[in-house]
Amino acid sequence: MKEAWKFMKVYALAVACMLVLCTGVNVKAAAPAQVQGVQQTGSSSSSVKVKWDALIADGIRYKAELSEDVHFSSGKMEERSSSEVNFYNLSPGKTYYLRVTACNTEDGTKVYGTPSKTLEVVTAPERSSTQKLRQTAATSTSITLKWNKNAGANAYRLEYYKQGDSGNRKVVKLGDVRTYTAKKLGKDAEYAFFLYPERKSTSGYKASSSLSSSISGCPVLPGKVAGFEASFSSPSTKYIDLSWDRRNSADGYQYEIYSMSGKKAKKLLTGKKTYNGTADSVSSNKLVKAQFLKARVRAYVTLSSGVKYGAWSSWKYTSKQPEIKTANVKGGQRISWTKVGGADSYTLYVSTKRENGYKKVGTVPKNTLTVKKCGKSALKSGKNYYYTVVANKKIGKKTYHGCKTHCYSRVYYK
Repeated sequence: MKEAWKFMKVYALAVACMLVLCTGVNVKAAAPAQVQGVQQTGSSSSSVKVKWDALIADGIRYKAELSEDVHFSSGKMEERSSSEVNFYNLSPGKTYYLRVTACNTEDGTKVYGTPSKTLEVVTAPERSSTQKLRQTAATSTSITLKWNKNAGANAYRLEYYKQGDSGNRKVVKLGDVRTYTAKKLGKDAEYAFFLYPERKSTSGYKASSSLSSSISGCPVLPGKVAGFEASFSSPSTKYIDLSWDRRNSADGYQYEIYSMSGKKAKKLLTGKKTYNGTADSVSSNKLVKAQFLKARVRAYVTLSSGVKYGAWSSWKYTSKQPEIKTANVKGGQRISWTKVGGADSYTLYVSTKRENGYKKVGTVPKNTLTVKKCGKSALKSGKNYYYTVVANKKIGKKTYHGCKTHCYSRVYYK
């Protein structure tokens, strides 16, 4: 009985197969697996490139859909056998949605699988002439930049290097911002910056445009000016000569000159030298008077936000040399000189040579002194002697001296 029942089952299956073959009924192909590994691999301002993991099976094709709408109610569609696709004629700086569906065509029909997960893809922003990258602030080791928004960008890439060192370029990846401060820069240096607008997708892919804006010669704030000197070439001049050590990042220098002839310092002059030089000669009728002065200088840079100044130099104290008169007296020469406003004392020097060999005669609070010796030797009748007077001023515990570059020649007669 069991053998008969087994025979009947085999017979029924054989009959069913014969009916299928005789009537031409096809068995439907299986749906392919869901596509995995979809990722954006390229972009321009008008195109995107996408690839995915290929399915290992015969007769597999793919349907790639691109839409501005996450629900894919409209858009573009491409069918292909390869596992990558390019979409063209797109809008710049825009986000699109993409999905890929595998299709089994092995038996001549199309059986679609489940669409892949939706991928956000992006096109590169257009290069903009209105970015206006500009420097707005600086410290001695930092530079702050600002720029206008690019309509298609939600991220930016900033590259920069120190002028003269273009091989050492730094790259900074930024979000949807319009300002950045580069820090830990070299002192007294200038930098070049390059801005690239980008559009970033939720997957992290960035579509970058070509260079949108650049700026070079961006300075850090100049450091404190060193080597500052102030002097007068003669007792009668109305010019004061200023000099200092150059600061590489400076656009110019500002100076201030104060009179110290009164109880309080009074500002006499201020001005700018609008180039990165290392000297200036300032002329003013306010400098005709013999008086003790203090002066200082600082470097500055000119930014889009205005002029920014570095630190002031140390004060330099100076004065003209007094003009002198001489009178022959018994045993020597009486030297008198004009008073210097603000001076506390004067030091008189004498020499038998114009250029060197000066001996100190003495330091006195008044403006006259009798000279009877040049060093250890008494003055000799008929011999020429050279005199110079230096004004002194004490500030705190330190005494400052005026100029000592001019001398007066006088012959001594008994």
